[in-house]
Amino acid sequence: MSRRPIPIDEMVQEFKKNHPNSHLLKIDNFSLLAKYGADRVRSSVFDICGRKWKIIVKYNNREKQVSVFLENQDPVDVELKFQVYVVSQLKAEWYPKNNVTGDFSASSKPIQKSITNLMSLYGLERKGFLIEDCCMFGATLPDQETERPGTAECYSLIEKPLNGKVTWMMTKLSSFDPEQAHLSNPFVVGNRKWRIEVHPSGYRETDESFSVYLVGEGFINNEPKAETLLKFKLRVLDQVNRNHVEKTASYWVDAEYDRDDDFDKFMPLSKLCEPYLVKDKLYVGVEFEVISVTKYV
Repeated sequence: MSRRPIPIDEMVQEFKKNHPNSHLLKIDNFSLLAKYGADRVRSSVFDICGRKWKIIVKYNNREKQVSVFLENQDPVDVELKFQVYVVSQLKAEWYPKNNVTGDFSASSKPIQKSITNLMSLYGLERKGFLIEDCCMFGATLPDQETERPGTAECYSLIEKPLNGKVTWMMTKLSSFDPEQAHLSNPFVVGNRKWRIEVHPSGYRETDESFSVYLVGEGFINNEPKAETLLKFKLRVLDQVNRNHVEKTASYWVDAEYDRDDDFDKFMPLSKLCEPYLVKDKLYVGVEFEVISVTKYV
């Protein structure tokens, strides 16, 4: 098994110090991407030389190939040299070593430039780029001048996250306006805030249905604003027999306010009685199976 010459945290700090005009995306628990069907990882927005970018790592699970993209986030119109690469954890180098010239023309949509099929999963492991389920990808503008050191962030999938099971007790449900959305108090799972949202008489004319959603909101402690991958269960609790009504979903939550609309028809209103609604009290819960977390390092 390959061993790093120095601890990974030291390696990241050395990279930032020695590589201006660069951004590093460290991915922990890399094997979980395939387990949970994550075909991509998108960094948060970062700044190199006054322009804003994202690194996108795409993983083809069927072909076991990894591709890396640099995506502009500004409406720029410039031709420049850039590199996207995977960083060795055994020696001070990255692959590939060549620069790529990209024409990032002004556009209302982000423009991606890539190295497709950068390396196979086998190649990452054999050549020391993937060690202890950790892999590092980077982007740089080699011809641009700046005195700012490089920046870095870490993306990781977390199974059974801390505080990942939350129940909202809704008392006096009959007093809730049936035509309005109602939100739980915010709670934190991973590094962002969430709420449960219910529509007592359904959303978008859903035909006598009780609608329930999980809503992604802001981030805590100035953590990087990156889209979040999660797999979770929403449920309405059976207070008598514990035969809960529950549905599972897996999807990406945008960095801004976002929710999944697949639960418009969570359960028929005709079922919203005992054993689920008891003495005008209803319990709605969420349980996170996995969530992605992005942190600056």
